[in-house]
Amino acid sequence: MNEPVSITIADLIGKPRAIAAADGEMVFKEIYPVLKAGTPVVLSFAGIRMVITAFLNAAIGKLYRDIPEDEIEHLLEVTDLAEAFQPALAHSKTWSKAFYADPERLDRSIKEVMEDEE
Repeated sequence: MNEPVSITIADLIGKPRAIAAADGEMVFKEIYPVLKAGTPVVLSFAGIRMVITAFLNAAIGKLYRDIPEDEIEHLLEVTDLAEAFQPALAHSKTWSKAFYADPERLDRSIKEVMEDEE
């Protein structure tokens, strides 16, 4: 197996808050080709003081679109993520897996809920 590639998010995005989807997209563009090549990635949240789901969806959740779940779980190691943000990561993974497994079904479900609220 290849040596893991280590990426520190704070260094990559240049700020201590991982809150923008655009910053998440930057992380995604960095890790996606490495994971697709079968190389492990250690993604460090050291120095990050705030994380929101929009960032996580863009950075990590989007991986589930093209890479099988078992490969992501095997190749991607998330480190230094504060305990307070662990539920946001779990939530992002759960919804991303559901969405990319059947995006049309999820879209229909959302539309149905929205229609019911009108």
